[in-house]
Parts: sequence; C-alpha cells; structure tokens
Amino acid sequence: MAPTDDAMTIPSRTRLIALVGPLSGERHVVHTLNHPIEPEKILPPPDVVLLVSDDGKSAMVFRYTAHGDFAGDTLHPSIDDAQQETEAEYLEALLPWDAVPEDVGDAHAFAVRYAHERLNDRGDGYD
Repeated sequence: MAPTDDAMTIPSRTRLIALVGPLSGERHVVHTLNHPIEPEKILPPPDVVLLVSDDGKSAMVFRYTAHGDFAGDTLHPSIDDAQQETEAEYLEALLPWDAVPEDVGDAHAFAVRYAHERLNDRGDGYD
C-alpha cells in the first residue's frame, strides 16, 4: 500500500522568542532545580523565553537570562497552550512573540544573544 499524504508530511518546526520585561509584583511561578525550594536553588527571572516545537504539536518553553543563565523550562501539550501559559505567567511583562529566523541553527544561543543585544540597547547595563 502506498503511503498517504499524511504519512509523507514532514513535521512543522516552530521556534518563537519573546523578551520578558521587568516583572511587577510577585512572581506567578517560581522555577527551581529541586524540591523542596531552597533559596539558593531558585532560578533567576528570565529576560527571554524560547518556545520550541519540533512536531507542531507539543512544545517546550525555555527561559534564559540575557547572560545565558538557565531560568527554567516547561513542557506543554500544544503550541497554543505554551503561549497561553507563558502569557499568563508573565502578564504584561511578556513582549510580543517573534519567529526565530529559519537559518538560525541554535535557537537557544540566538535567544540569549537576542535578549542581550536588545536589553543592552535600552541601557539596562547588561555589559
């Protein structure tokens, strides 16, 4: 039996980034390396989030500082869920989503560089 069009479909890759501005008030979610929460294990607040979906279905959201420090990650059942949960987590601090250019090989390094360059441009002293 010949493969159907569905079997020949290549999964769509989605890579989106968004800067995270200053967080006002309490953090909605605290990402930690281990539980129970120890103060030295609390991850830093992110400057950028990277949404990655290799299959067009489930998605991972990675968080980084503009210095490249890991600030947490979460698995989501869909791209829409990942965006909605991230928007709910950061509220007005989350700036608009932007696509990672197709020619970029390492989206994680791109996200950190993107945050570093843009946050440095606004004079926040990241250098």
